[in-house]
Amino acid sequence: MERNVGTGFIKYIVVSIIVIAVSAGTALSQDLSVLSLEEAVATALENNPGITISDADIEISKAQVRNSKSAYYPDISTRLVVPFIGRESGFFLDQRIWDFGRTSNHVKASKAQLKSSRYEKLKTREDVILNTIESYYNVLAHQHRTDAARKRTIEFEKRLQQAEGFFRAGRVAQIDVTKAEVNLGNARLDLVAAENEYEAAKVGLLNAMGLEGDYNFTLVDTLERPKMDINLEESIDHAVEARPEIKSMKAQEAAMRANLAATKKEFYPLIFGRTAYRFKGEGAETPGFIAGIGLQFPIFEGFSRFADVQDARARLTRTQAQIAQAKADIASEIKQLRLDLGFAEKNIAVTEQTKKSAEQSLLLARERYRLERASEVELAEAESLFASTNATYMQAIYNYNIAAARLERAIGEYDESYK
Repeated sequence: MERNVGTGFIKYIVVSIIVIAVSAGTALSQDLSVLSLEEAVATALENNPGITISDADIEISKAQVRNSKSAYYPDISTRLVVPFIGRESGFFLDQRIWDFGRTSNHVKASKAQLKSSRYEKLKTREDVILNTIESYYNVLAHQHRTDAARKRTIEFEKRLQQAEGFFRAGRVAQIDVTKAEVNLGNARLDLVAAENEYEAAKVGLLNAMGLEGDYNFTLVDTLERPKMDINLEESIDHAVEARPEIKSMKAQEAAMRANLAATKKEFYPLIFGRTAYRFKGEGAETPGFIAGIGLQFPIFEGFSRFADVQDARARLTRTQAQIAQAKADIASEIKQLRLDLGFAEKNIAVTEQTKKSAEQSLLLARERYRLERASEVELAEAESLFASTNATYMQAIYNYNIAAARLERAIGEYDESYK
């Protein structure tokens, strides 16, 4: 009787612990928010520091445009000197009349640089989108790998228990128990490594989205994958015209051309007008206005203007070469990504078949275990095998989706859901 009471009490304690654990797990799951891929991308575009940096670059370029245009306006100043003896006090206005295109070319260059900054923001935006997509699928992949490593650890725990039971029964030698212990130790090390990589992947996703703090998301795991059928030549032609980095470099080329033209105009004179109202000082015994037109002609400045022209011409040549190199790199990138996409698609078909075989084995092992014809070791092995093949299959899908995203970014045609 006492034994029955004690057994009932123990069962009560065990059930209570299970209920508490389940309740805690439920509360924890309620704190996690579901995060879809589209929501992750939208969050990244809103919070990633790279977008803020690009906005600041645009504002800097706008300021440079305003600064270059300032030469069109007069310079107004005043000077008050005390005592007035031998010194001039008054109000002065200088206006540039004609500089043979120096100012207009500087304005063109600054506007082209502003245009380049805006294209750079588009490039940064696309980089943020791609990085977020890759980080999102990376978290899902490591989640499946961690589950597979956990199942494998359980399998080797069962194998060790079996080996210890066989050893006590005299059916196996001590070396078999030792091997089982070593295998379990290796499995636990693999699990620790998988969990660490999983946590690192979470940090990477948070960083891609520009968020701080703890990771409290549940990602949407989907088997959907985009179907892409592209014409290689048309895709390359479209990419070299649509990619924002190419447009940015072309805008920089225009800026370099304008800078070169402005630098060449430094050899020409500057015509300016000056107006002043002087009320004290030498030459201004009585208050009055003076006005006139001047000509400023540079004669010799230590060959600095020749060096400026040489520098501007070299910068233009470098930018043109960079554009040609970028176009060649884009063509090579698209060709490689198309091959990667084809390989990823074939890999899905292979891993899917392997997964189906492992799933059938698991169903059979569960049925055998239910009928008491299979041991816990056989069931754990089947569960471990299925978890491993499922992780490989899901990784193949994620690799395909990442390759598709990279190809879309390379062609310059991201899906509108990511925009």
